[in-house]
Amino acid sequence: MSLGNGKRTANREKRRELQEQLTSETEVLKDKKLIREEVNHRIVSGIKTMPLEYDSIFNEEKARQNKDSDLLILLFQRMFFYRLNEKLSAFECDHTLHLSEQILTQMQFSRGKMNEVLEVLKKNGGICDCEIIYNVESQLIGK
Repeated sequence: MSLGNGKRTANREKRRELQEQLTSETEVLKDKKLIREEVNHRIVSGIKTMPLEYDSIFNEEKARQNKDSDLLILLFQRMFFYRLNEKLSAFECDHTLHLSEQILTQMQFSRGKMNEVLEVLKKNGGICDCEIIYNVESQLIGK
């Protein structure tokens, strides 16, 4: 009889562990320090380790309507627009692409790739840092 109880207890513990893993994977980060770490991790490596509230505003169907969707989606996933929005909230836009260039450098893009990205952003209405948020990011989010 104790063998049966031991087996039930082990199964119960296994279920609890699986449930905790599922819960922790679907929970959105709320701790500001953890959010900052996740953003930095995505900027540099491009790998998503934890979900952020920011992820929920992405609309893939809307994004796919743009012929440059692959690049724009990559920028969204790598937190380019998030970081640009952060920087613009701290500084006033000087109507250049200076902040965008800084972020692309942080993302470790080569000069050639940076120029390609900037051209795509300009083509989609992002003629300066604030216009990238207003015109380009808006093509990827919402309904």
